[in-house]
Amino acid sequence: MKTVIYLLEASACTGLFYSFYFLFLRRLTFFTLNRWYLLVTLLLSFVIPKLQMPVEAPNVNVLKPVMYIQQMQRLEVNSLHINHKVVYEPGVAWVMVIKALYFTGALLLSIRLMIVLVIFCRKLNGKRLAQLGFVTVMQGDKSFGNSSFLNVVFINDEELDANEVKQILSHELLHVKLLHSVDRIIAWLARIVLWFNPFVYGYLRSIEENHEFEVDRIAAGNDEKGKYASLLLKLTVANQATIFQGFSKAPLKKRIYMLFNQPTSNMKKVIYVLVLPMVVISCLAFARFEHVQVNHKLNLKLSDGKRLRPDSVNPYRQKVKRTPGQIKGHAAFIAWTKSADYQAKVRAAEKLKNEIGTFKVVGSITSDNVFIKQGTLIQRDGKNYILGDNFGRDKDVHALLKPGDVIDIKPSSVLYGKNGPLVIQASFIKRDNVIIYEAKPEPAPDYAFLYEANRVRFADGVLTNVDRYPNGKWKTAIIAVNGYQIKFNVKPSAPEFDDIAQGDHVRFRFVHEVKTGAKEYTVNDWISISADVKDYGIKNPDFFFKFYEKI
Repeated sequence: MKTVIYLLEASACTGLFYSFYFLFLRRLTFFTLNRWYLLVTLLLSFVIPKLQMPVEAPNVNVLKPVMYIQQMQRLEVNSLHINHKVVYEPGVAWVMVIKALYFTGALLLSIRLMIVLVIFCRKLNGKRLAQLGFVTVMQGDKSFGNSSFLNVVFINDEELDANEVKQILSHELLHVKLLHSVDRIIAWLARIVLWFNPFVYGYLRSIEENHEFEVDRIAAGNDEKGKYASLLLKLTVANQATIFQGFSKAPLKKRIYMLFNQPTSNMKKVIYVLVLPMVVISCLAFARFEHVQVNHKLNLKLSDGKRLRPDSVNPYRQKVKRTPGQIKGHAAFIAWTKSADYQAKVRAAEKLKNEIGTFKVVGSITSDNVFIKQGTLIQRDGKNYILGDNFGRDKDVHALLKPGDVIDIKPSSVLYGKNGPLVIQASFIKRDNVIIYEAKPEPAPDYAFLYEANRVRFADGVLTNVDRYPNGKWKTAIIAVNGYQIKFNVKPSAPEFDDIAQGDHVRFRFVHEVKTGAKEYTVNDWISISADVKDYGIKNPDFFFKFYEKI
């Protein structure tokens, strides 16, 4: 869905820019300016929808009072199945159908471009007429004559006198000198990407025409316009959309009109100034605006001394009632994190995690460390450490060791608290170069969701089965997690689910779930959904601020 939205936004940009050209610029004789307008705005149409534009917003800590109305939980009759498995029948996967059609069209145009390039390469083996610096002049024929591409010019001199050949050669050499082939390649690639967009065909046609207008005006000069027009009439061919610059492919009537048209007054160049508002409008309509919370009083530092950027701090936290003891304990912990003891333990833990270390077993120990009550005391370089049991999963590890053993440990994690030595959880242990212990893998979880401190449920799973209202907004979706299915319903007034698509791994928060099957739940009161566990993502305004507050 993200790709589809991007292509539609790029198409809308081309429509906006090309409409401006068609209405105001196409009749002007500023051919070089028109060339750059067409080329730059075509490229901008692909860039603008990808722009990320940060917008600073003050981090206001004052919350407006919110009134919450507790709604009764209910299920639609058709969604409740007793003693039966709930089967969700997904509708037609229109997104997949659209993608298949899009890639089919792009593939066909890509194949056509490849065929044209192969024909060009084969023509290079033909008769060479001349070498003019870096430009090669080749013998053309009825099907492939009087054209140019890159630094190769094809001349079909049948039924032409020397003066006419000279005019045609001068014309094509100007195309080569002005690098018109680069414009055509860009336009063709844009046509492949946006083949469904009618405006991209207008761009391709206008770029070709503008090339001819620009070269005709230079090649004909002021005194040879009549002869030049006669040559155009003599060599007129059907307009075939290829990547080559043909001498007489552009519409004859337009070329002769532009050839004899009076140059546009320089005063009208002011029209090009209006391009800037067009670019601004496109950015406002299609660029991505990221709201950055700014708190100028925030001055946090990481353990390595680096400052923590304000916009990297999650501006919300759980609403949790804390006892006076908990508040006091939290304050004490914050104070400890600013101490030298904390900094030293952070550095020591990072060093231990990155290497296999040799330790000596001292004996068993009973600890008041928050992470472990009993363990094995080990030493290294005169410092004490505690060997843990992987949070109670591998208690038999201590029976394998006896005082005096010299062991090699590969840590899987290193924990530390305010009191006591560092606690090492081992990935494996070697004695006499033989592995005597390897950590057991964590058992597969058998639950649909967990709880936060504020009693909000959260689940990490895959977003599937997105169903939509006729206007395209989400109606229902399913989070698949650990063999469970959590279906959640979305109101038509809910926010847009931007930057999240079917198949993404998401963190889903909710309350008031209703069990509808052995491993199935239905949720009406969802709180937030995010593809990044560090952020709350898309928030449901009806429930989010009941359980979370700004920091």
